[in-house]
Amino acid sequence: MRRRAASPTPSEGEIDIAGALFDDLDDTPETTRGAPDLDFGNLLRNGDDDDDDEDDDGDAEFIASRQRSSNRKSSNLQGKTVKKGGGFQAMGLSASLLRAITKKGFSVPTPIQRKAIPLVLDRKDVVGMARTGSGKTAAFVIPMIERLKSHSPRVGARAIIMSPSRELALQTLKVVKEFGRGTDLKTILLVGGDSLEEQFGMMATNPDIIIATPGRFLHLKVEMSLNLSSVRYVVFDEADRLFEMGFAAQLTEILHALPPSRQTLLFSATLPTSLVEFARAGLQDPSLIRLDAETKVSPDLESAFFSIKGAEKEGALLHILQDVVNMPLGAPEEPKEEDDTRKRKRGSDRPNFKEKPTEHSTIVFTATKHHVEYIANLLIFAGYAVSYAYGSLDATARKMQVEDFRRGKTNILVVTDVAARGIDIPVLANVINYDFPPQPKVFVHRVGRTARAGQRGWAFALVRDTDLPYLLDLQLFLGRKLICGQEDSDYSFARDVVLGTLQRSSLEPNVEWVNKILNEREDMKMMRGVLVKAEKLYTRTRNSASSSSAKRAREVIGSKGWGQLHPLFGQSAAAAEEARDNLLSKISCFRPVETVFEIGVSGKSRRHMVAETVRTMRTGIVSRKRAALAARKAEEQRDAQMVDDDDEPPPEAKNSAFEEFDDEPSQPQEAENWESDASDDDMEVVVTKSTSTKGQSSFQDPEVFMSYTPRTLNAAEERAYSVHAGGDSFVTAARDAAMDLANDDGAKSFGAPTRSKMRWDKKQKKYVERANDDDGSRGAKMIRGESGVKIAASFKSGRFDKWRKVNRVGQMPHTGDLEKRDLVRTFASGGGPGGPGGGSTGGRFKHKMEKAPKDADKFRDDYEVRKKRVAEAKEKRVGKYKDGDGSRREVKGVVDIRKARELKEKKREKNARPSKRPRR
Repeated sequence: MRRRAASPTPSEGEIDIAGALFDDLDDTPETTRGAPDLDFGNLLRNGDDDDDDEDDDGDAEFIASRQRSSNRKSSNLQGKTVKKGGGFQAMGLSASLLRAITKKGFSVPTPIQRKAIPLVLDRKDVVGMARTGSGKTAAFVIPMIERLKSHSPRVGARAIIMSPSRELALQTLKVVKEFGRGTDLKTILLVGGDSLEEQFGMMATNPDIIIATPGRFLHLKVEMSLNLSSVRYVVFDEADRLFEMGFAAQLTEILHALPPSRQTLLFSATLPTSLVEFARAGLQDPSLIRLDAETKVSPDLESAFFSIKGAEKEGALLHILQDVVNMPLGAPEEPKEEDDTRKRKRGSDRPNFKEKPTEHSTIVFTATKHHVEYIANLLIFAGYAVSYAYGSLDATARKMQVEDFRRGKTNILVVTDVAARGIDIPVLANVINYDFPPQPKVFVHRVGRTARAGQRGWAFALVRDTDLPYLLDLQLFLGRKLICGQEDSDYSFARDVVLGTLQRSSLEPNVEWVNKILNEREDMKMMRGVLVKAEKLYTRTRNSASSSSAKRAREVIGSKGWGQLHPLFGQSAAAAEEARDNLLSKISCFRPVETVFEIGVSGKSRRHMVAETVRTMRTGIVSRKRAALAARKAEEQRDAQMVDDDDEPPPEAKNSAFEEFDDEPSQPQEAENWESDASDDDMEVVVTKSTSTKGQSSFQDPEVFMSYTPRTLNAAEERAYSVHAGGDSFVTAARDAAMDLANDDGAKSFGAPTRSKMRWDKKQKKYVERANDDDGSRGAKMIRGESGVKIAASFKSGRFDKWRKVNRVGQMPHTGDLEKRDLVRTFASGGGPGGPGGGSTGGRFKHKMEKAPKDADKFRDDYEVRKKRVAEAKEKRVGKYKDGDGSRREVKGVVDIRKARELKEKKREKNARPSKRPRR
């Protein structure tokens, strides 16, 4: 029977790599194809041919590339068109990942995703910057899942994602789980505030992806002596925040343990142009992606800045909530679930009604936790539904407060900058900066919580006169036009920085209400006092604004627009406010014609004569003072003119001086020497140099000076993007660098300036070492890590060894070994040994017997508490109260008797013992 020919169309999802692996199959001439060579791969010749020998890693990369190309072909065969810019189907992603992306609601990749995902799939280090809400999380999660594909049976995590805060780590975990639904990848979360024992159990399950904060991950690494040699993929989310001084020791220790062959990714909305500050990350030939460097914030964001007085800050916040945001009082209505009789599948990505905030949802950013507590209590007392969160709040409480705001149970969330980065709250309407941020990039992250994914949003900010320099720094950073009050009619809240005052008619009642509350409520008054102290400390420790902005701030405060009404309230309100101000100014400047002595006096009287005499005397005194002042000014002007005349020589002196200079080389020998020393060209150079440097304030000649920074560098933008607080960027450090040549013997290195090793500590009242200030120890007990940096001694407390003994866990498997199934089964469910799904291996029996509480003793202080516990036990019939109130003399009912008989019969059958024989 004749053999059927092969189909000309390849099957869907088919991978043909044989033709590429064995190139000689296609290139063999027709004459030699009759005798096929069966020695594939040069196996029979013991691999003597070096040209056909390929590395295993190269084969793996080649097969992965062929797989991606096959995925592109199979996805295009579905009949779906791919846009010219390239969709997710054109990136060669797997079918399960494409389904997860579609369920998530993504159809077209964002610009940062379109540029970053192909580079990450090619195993290149990437530094990506894009504005908030542009999909940076998906830009590194999608290629990570595509690379890892499935769970590895070998022990060792393969991907680590570092986040600066707990809330951002929780959000990243949610995104990873949504995109990894079609895989069996194991992901765990390691953040501060959770139980260390539970995290020991999660690490024992051999996770593939670890999402953690630096402090807690370093604690587990040191406590468990983790080996990170298996890590292939490291992501630093919000990298500029992570690499600030607060996380320096943790990141140094973690990066020292990571393998050099890893792939490193850095993502943030604010990154500097120079990557010198990220040298510790170990980047290898990174690809820099800087998008939205010009816009910096969402084009759908509208902003308004209100100039206020310091004493009217609380009232201004209430005025904005009432009259600008139109915030309703009381708790919002509970959202109603849509009626749907169809059975819903588990894991569906239909929008969850429970996670939708209200249409008036607003975040209020403050400076410290004391501000958060005071403002939250003030707003609650005003009748608003408020949630609050700050860094030192309990982890469970933080989660509950943020979830209440997400689900629409509250309208306002008062937070510090702990929620400024990465938190994605859908349909957030407004952001209010109660305390103006000290850095422009902090403002970018704050207002980035709204106007995300095509939605529109508003950002409001309260600006005092002391905050105006920071506003001008922000204006230079954004590159926008500053409009004060009603100076310019052509303005845009989305493109300009519009500044103005609030309506006095609405602001003053709120200020009076706040003052009344502070006078009536002692608790609010005490919280206000704590806030004032915290604000003083915050003001001293925050970053300083630039000197140029401080000079401009004085000019802006002195201008007329600083006190004019904000254009947000309209022209009619501005006209009414201006008329009100004019009336008040006339009243304040009013001086009556009659004095107090003349009120009600008619005709000539002695009092009238006294008043006239006093007025005449005052008029004479004022006129004499004015005349003396004018004479003094005229005398000063004459003295200054005489000094100028003395400094400038007369014309005769000028001519004689030039004549003396011309006659100086009159002798022949002196003239020859003078001409030999300086030629005409040299004279020209000297003259041009003296005239060119006459008005310069710096020694640098812009024509010949070669700077180490490009001339196109925006100093204000780089200062705002700087990783270290205060703008201490590489440019600033290089400009202020000093070399001490007089300390060659005692210095550690050449030119290092001398510093005192000790400093006086006011709290401890003794001299302490400065080295503790550099590493952040401040005199606490520290130990040396593997990298040599100091880490807290509490990281090596022995709790992991105690946990292994309690749970009867033997030696933990090493990195690269096969995972232990029993160990994974014991802790995978999270219930612990002996718990649900824990299995019997290595577990301990857990007793579930419930005992009734002891009777309440009236002579104890906790009598009422114990009495309540006993009452609850009687109601639930726990322990000795299972038959009622516990009295054996009480009369039992029919149900109680039948129940006791059935229980007795069950016990007898269980024991299987014969009944006792009656006595004879």
